Amino acid sequence: MRVIVKIVLSPEVLETSQFPHFYKEIERLIASGGKILMLDFSKINFLKNPELMSVVAIVKLVRDSACILLISAMSEQVRILFELTGLEQIFQCLSPLDDNGLKSELTEQLGDLQKVAS
Repeated sequence: MRVIVKIVLSPEVLETSQFPHFYKEIERLIASGGKILMLDFSKINFLKNPELMSVVAIVKLVRDSACILLISAMSEQVRILFELTGLEQIFQCLSPLDDNGLKSELTEQLGDLQKVAS
């Protein structure tokens, strides 16, 4: 069974002070069977350098765990930033039409991640 976990990011979760807790929650989700993680960027309008590095750290964690990372609801500004930095080649980004058809199959509680990510 492929477990899909959709995480709605907020700007606060990628900040330096919040990120270690968020990272540990992603590790926990992967350890508990999360195979596909989808980061919903709908609340992210722009990424500063530290936030961008946080996203890259998540990508590395997910890749090292042999899981899949998807990005949805990316703003135009973030998409342009990814293109300028070459990161669009690393991420699997969903178009808005693809995102609407993808439903979460997560059966467990997200624990503290729900509180931190929303």
